[in-house]
Amino acid sequence: MAKISTYTIDSTIEGDDKLLGTDSASTSALATRNYTIDSLKAYIQTGSPANITDTIPLGFALTVNREGTNYERALVRTLAGSTLTNVVLKSATVNTGSDIYLNTLGSGQVFLIIRDYNNGQFAVDYDLADFAANSATWSGTISGVAHTGTVATFNAPDFSNASPAANDTQYVGSGSTKYTDWAFNVTLDAGQTYTGGQVAFTEFTFLTGATQIETQAIGTLKVTRNIEVPDGDVTIGTVTPTTDPHNLTVYGDIKLPTSESRIKFGGDTNNVLMSTDGNDLTVSGTGTGSNLVTNATRFTQDIVKDTNATSTDGRTIMGQNTFTAINTDGTRGVLSNEGVELQNSSGVALSEQQVSGNALQGGLTNQGFLTSIKVDNNWFSLPTLSAGVAEALPGLSETLAGPPTAITTGRLFYGTQNSAGALFQAATSPTSLTTGESISQNATSVTISSGNRTDFSAMFAGVPTGQNLYFVESTYTTAFPAAGGQILDASVNIYLVVTFNTTTYVATFGRQGFGTINISTSTFNIDSETVKLNTIPQAPKSNYLYYDTATKAISHNPLNVLGSANGATYDFGGNTDVPVVSIDFDNLVISAPANGIVTLKQGHTYGGALTADTTAANYNHYILSNITADKTLTLPAGTVGDSIKLTNMSSLDASGAYVQPSYIWSIATNGSDKIMRATSLTLDASTESFELLYTDAANGWVIN
Repeated sequence: MAKISTYTIDSTIEGDDKLLGTDSASTSALATRNYTIDSLKAYIQTGSPANITDTIPLGFALTVNREGTNYERALVRTLAGSTLTNVVLKSATVNTGSDIYLNTLGSGQVFLIIRDYNNGQFAVDYDLADFAANSATWSGTISGVAHTGTVATFNAPDFSNASPAANDTQYVGSGSTKYTDWAFNVTLDAGQTYTGGQVAFTEFTFLTGATQIETQAIGTLKVTRNIEVPDGDVTIGTVTPTTDPHNLTVYGDIKLPTSESRIKFGGDTNNVLMSTDGNDLTVSGTGTGSNLVTNATRFTQDIVKDTNATSTDGRTIMGQNTFTAINTDGTRGVLSNEGVELQNSSGVALSEQQVSGNALQGGLTNQGFLTSIKVDNNWFSLPTLSAGVAEALPGLSETLAGPPTAITTGRLFYGTQNSAGALFQAATSPTSLTTGESISQNATSVTISSGNRTDFSAMFAGVPTGQNLYFVESTYTTAFPAAGGQILDASVNIYLVVTFNTTTYVATFGRQGFGTINISTSTFNIDSETVKLNTIPQAPKSNYLYYDTATKAISHNPLNVLGSANGATYDFGGNTDVPVVSIDFDNLVISAPANGIVTLKQGHTYGGALTADTTAANYNHYILSNITADKTLTLPAGTVGDSIKLTNMSSLDASGAYVQPSYIWSIATNGSDKIMRATSLTLDASTESFELLYTDAANGWVIN
C-alpha cells in the first residue's frame, strides 16, 4: 500500500465512495474492512447514542450566533424568567404533558424523575438547573400518602453514556418512541422516609423555586406563515413602566370567529368585553362604569332599548326627530318638538290624550301641587293652596284634626302624602327633638319650646321640594320603611306639619287622614257614576245621611227601623212576585237570642287557635299555632259536602316573623275515612292555608 499522501484527493464525495477501516468486532487477524459514505451516514442517523455522542436533548433548537465578533449576537436567546410558586404539574384537573415519579438508590438517595414526552412542555418552560439553585420545595401524593421535600441537585444529562445511573437524566425508549427523564436528587422533610421503587405521583406541585424560562428574539422577527398560540397568552409591551407601551399594527382583519372570541379591555376582575354571535355586537363585562362616547356621533339607524326577547314586547326607540315608548299592547307615547302624543299600535293619535300616565291607586307618587294646566294652546292658572288647607275652590276649606288623646312628639321624617298615609322618604337630622313637645288632646298647634327651636326651624326650612315634614307619637318605635315605602302600621298616627311661625314659634299640624272638609256652596254636583261610602258605622247611630230627591239636598236624620213579619217574594226566570214558601240553607250558622232577632250566617265558624291534639268539627276554621311537640288534628266522620278550613301559622312567632319550626302538625282521619286517598296528612309547609272538602269514600277529604 502506498503512502496516503500520494493518493489524489477526491473533491467530489459520493455515497458509494469507500473508506478503509478496522472491524473491532472481528476475531480474525485480517480485520481491515471497506465502508461506504452512505453506510456511515445511516449509522450516524440511526446508530446507538452509546457509540455516537448526542449532546443536544430532544425538543431543543440550536442558538445561532453571528461570526466575527467577540460577544454573542444571538438571533434567539433563552433567558431565566420569573420564579413562580405553586406550579401544579399533576392533579385531577391539570395535566402538563409530564409524569412525575419518586425513586430511591440502594444508598438511600431519594430522587425525582420528571418524564417529558418530548412535546417541549416542561424542559422548554422551566430552567432545570434553577430548581436546585433555588432549593425548590415540592409536595406530592403517592397512593394516597403525602410527601414533601426540597430539590438538592439537578442531575445534568450525559446522553453519550451507554450505562447511566438510575438518578441520571437520560433517554428512555419505548419501542420506536423516545422520551426524556429529567432527574433531581431531593431530600425529604423531617419525619418522612421512602423506600419504594419508581412510583408515579397522582398529584405534584412545586411550592417554591420554579424559574420559568423566557425566550427573547433580538431584532426584527418576521414570520412568513401563521403564528399559532394554542395555550398561554401573548403579551405586547411591558406592565411597568406604563409610559413605554408597544403598539400592535395589523394590516388586515382581526378575526373573532366564535362566540368565545372576545376583545377584553381591563383586567380579569373589572373589564369590558366586546363579542359577537355572528350577527350582533355585544358589549358586556364586569365593569361598573358606562360606555362613554366623547366625540361627535351620528347614528344612521334608530336606537332601540329593548329588554325583552320579542321586539314588540315594550320598547323605547330614539329616532332622528322623536322619542317613542312602546307598551306591551302596542300603544305608544311619542315625544317630539310638538310635545307628547299618545298613539295606538298603528301610530294613529288617540282621541284621549293624558296629562300623566295611569297608575294603580296607592302606586301614585306625589309630584307636588298643580298650579297651571294647558288646554289646546292656552294656559290656565289654578287657585293657590295656602297653609296646607284645602282652598282650591271658593267655599271649600278644611278643619285640621288633632291627636285623639294627649301625646308627646316622637321621631320626625320627610315624606309625601299618599291617600290617608304617607310615603317615607328620609329621616330628619336629628331624628327627634331634644325634649318631646307635649300636645293636648285635639290640639292642632303647639308652641315649640326654647330648647327645640333651633332644631325644629332647621327641619322645617330643610323640607325637600315636593315633600312635607311629619312626626309620629313618642310611643311609636317601629322602624320606618325604606325610602319610598308606605307606613302601613294601623297603630300609628302620622301628623303633617302645615306651618311654622319663626317669630312666635307656633307650629300648626294636622293628623294625616283625619279632619273635616267644609263645603259652603249652593250646589254640590257629583258627576261620577258611583258614590262610595268607604266606612259604614256598625255601632248604633242617631243620625244617618238623607238625600232629598226633590230638592237634591243632603241632610242627616234619625234612622228608625221597625222589624215586622211580612211575606217574601222573588222574581226569577220570568216569574214575578212569587211567594216564598220555604227557605233551605246549607252550611248555616244560626244565632237566635231572646229578643226575636234571628241571624243567619253562611260560612265557617271560628274554631280557635290550636296548640294541642284536637278533634275537628265540620264547618269550622282552625288556626294551627306554635307547638312544643308534634300534634295531631283528627277529622270527624265525613259526609259529602262537609268542609273544614285550616290556616297553618306554626312557623310564625308572636311578631309575625318566620321561625323554622321544630315540630309539625299532622291531620288524621276518624279511622275509616281517607285524606287524598291516604290515611293521614303531614303538614310540611308551615305557612299554608287550605280547605278540606269531603267528597266520597274513595277519595275521602280532598284539599280544595
